[in-house]
Amino acid sequence: MSGMISAGGLITGIDSGALIQQLMQLERAPLQRYNERIEALQFQQTAARELRTTLTSLRSSAQDFRFSSIFHANESTSSDEIVLTAQVSSSSPLSGAFDVDVTQLATATVATSSAAMGATISDTAVLDSSGITTEILSGTFEINGVEFTVDPSTDSLDDILSTINASAAGVTGTFDSGTNKVIFENSAASDTSLINFGSSGEDGESNLLDVLTLTSATQYTGVSGSTEVTSTQSLGAIDPHEVVNTQSFSVGAITSGTFSINGIEISVDHTADTMQDIIERINSSDARVLASYDSTSDTIRVESQVLGSRTVSFGNAGDTSNFLSVVYLDTADQTAGQDTEFTVNGGAVQTRNTNEVSDAISGVTLSFLSVGSSTVTVSSDDDSIVEDVQAFIDEFNTSVTAIRDATQAGGTLAGDGGIRAIDSYLRSNIFSQVADLSGSFESLLDIGISTGQDFDSSTPSMLELDEDAFREALRDDRSNVEELFANTDETGIADLIYEYIDGVTGSTGFLHNRSKANGTIDQQIRSINDQIERMEGRLLLKEERLRRQFTRLETMSSSLQGQGSALGALSFGGF
Repeated sequence: MSGMISAGGLITGIDSGALIQQLMQLERAPLQRYNERIEALQFQQTAARELRTTLTSLRSSAQDFRFSSIFHANESTSSDEIVLTAQVSSSSPLSGAFDVDVTQLATATVATSSAAMGATISDTAVLDSSGITTEILSGTFEINGVEFTVDPSTDSLDDILSTINASAAGVTGTFDSGTNKVIFENSAASDTSLINFGSSGEDGESNLLDVLTLTSATQYTGVSGSTEVTSTQSLGAIDPHEVVNTQSFSVGAITSGTFSINGIEISVDHTADTMQDIIERINSSDARVLASYDSTSDTIRVESQVLGSRTVSFGNAGDTSNFLSVVYLDTADQTAGQDTEFTVNGGAVQTRNTNEVSDAISGVTLSFLSVGSSTVTVSSDDDSIVEDVQAFIDEFNTSVTAIRDATQAGGTLAGDGGIRAIDSYLRSNIFSQVADLSGSFESLLDIGISTGQDFDSSTPSMLELDEDAFREALRDDRSNVEELFANTDETGIADLIYEYIDGVTGSTGFLHNRSKANGTIDQQIRSINDQIERMEGRLLLKEERLRRQFTRLETMSSSLQGQGSALGALSFGGF
C-alpha cells in the first residue's frame, strides 16, 4: 500500500470501505459452508465414538460367553453357617449334598515368656531401691478411711503392708513375689464390701496406691468369700515405649545384635529400639508369628500364624543378641496348637492344619467356624446364569437402539451405510439357526429369547427373555443352551456377534478409524481446514487488491478534478 493515497471516497463520492466489505462478505460465503461442514463432521465423530463405546460393551458381554464359565456357575450352601461356610472354588465342583461333622477346630501354638521380664521386686528393701519402676512420692494415703504415711527412703513394701494389716482398716495385704503384684482382701470372713482406696496425687498425698495399680483394679469375691483386689500390672514391669537400654530387666540388659524366631533373623539395637519397635519388627518379618506385650504380666506373647501343632522355634547358634533370654522366650511356655478334625458323609476322620479346607469336597472350599454339624449342598447357580443372559440382552437392545437413533432421518449419522450395515447384521443374525449342535435347540427362540414383533420391521423391537422358558431349557439340556451361545466351532450367537463387533470396533475396524484421533473424520476436518486457510489467504490478497484499485481511482479522480479546475480558470481569464 506504500505510495498509495486513499481518500475514502471523498473525491469520487464512493464509500470504498463499505463496498469492499460487502464484496468480501460475498467472497467469504464458502467459508461459512466449510465451517458448517466441520461442525457436522465433529458431531459425526462424537456420535461414532459414543456408538463404538456402546458396541464395545456388547462385544464384552458376548465375549463373556466365549471365554468364561457362565454356564458352569455353581453355588454352595451350608445348613448351619455358625459351624461352617462353603464357597465354590472351581468351574466344575462336585454336585450333591454332603454331611460335614466338625469335631475340632485348628488352633495356633501360643508361646509366652516363662517369667516377668522386668526387674525383680524386693519387698524388704526400701521402696527407692526395691526395683519398683515408678517413682513413689512421700506422703499419706488412705484405705477404708484410715490414713497411712509412707517415706520411700526408709519404708519397705513389707513395712507398709505390715502397718496396714495391723491397723483398723480391716484389710490384709500381701505381696506375690511370683507375679510382683500386691493383693488386698477384707480381713473379715465373707466380707463382700468394697475396699475403699483413697485419692492420691494431691498436696501431701503419696501416689503409692496408683503405683501399686490398685485404685483402678477390679474388685472381686475371692475363694475365702471376701472381697479381693490385685495389682493390674507387675510392679517391676518395663515401659514398652522407652528405649530398652533405659529399662531394668530381671536378668540384665539387652544387647544389640540378632536373634531368631522360626529360623528368621531379627535385629536389635539396644540404644535405639523400644520393646514395641522390636515386637513390630518380629511381626513384619517372615517368622510367621504375631507378638505382643502383656503389661498385666510383663511378658511377651507369641502366637504362631500357622495353625496346627507346630511349635514356635526360638533362637539358634548364630544369634548375637541375648534378647530371647532376657525376655524369657528361650524358655517360653508353649501351648501347642491342634489340627482341625472333621468327617464328610460319615467317613474316616480327616485332619488339616487349617480351618480353610479346599480338598475335602472337590471344587468347594469349607471354612470351619465352630464344632458342630452342617449339610453342604452344591448345585448349579441358575440365578447367576439368568442374570448374565439378561445382561447380554440388555446390551444388545441398547446397541440396536443407539444405531437406529443415530441413523434415522435427522440423526447425526443418517445416511451412513456402514453404520446401518451393523444394525442389519445384528438383526439378521441374532435369531439365526446354529447347525450341528448336540441337542434340539437351534436358535435363541428355542430357549425363551424372542421379540414381540418382526425384528426386521422399521419399528425398533427389543429382545425379551422368558425366564421360565429359559430355566426349563437349562434343566432340559444345559450343554445345548451353552452351545447356542458359544461352541468350539465358534458358530454360536455370541461367537458371531463378538467376532463381528470386534471387527468393526477393533484397532483396524472402520468405526474405530472414524472415531479415533487422526482417523478418517479427523483427516476430512484437516483437509477442510487446509482449504479454509488457503481461501483466507486468497481473500486477503483480493481485499488488498481492491483497496489498491479504489485508491488509484481516488487518485485519478483527484488529478482529473485538478485539471478541470485549471482549465476552467484559463477559460475564465481569456474571456
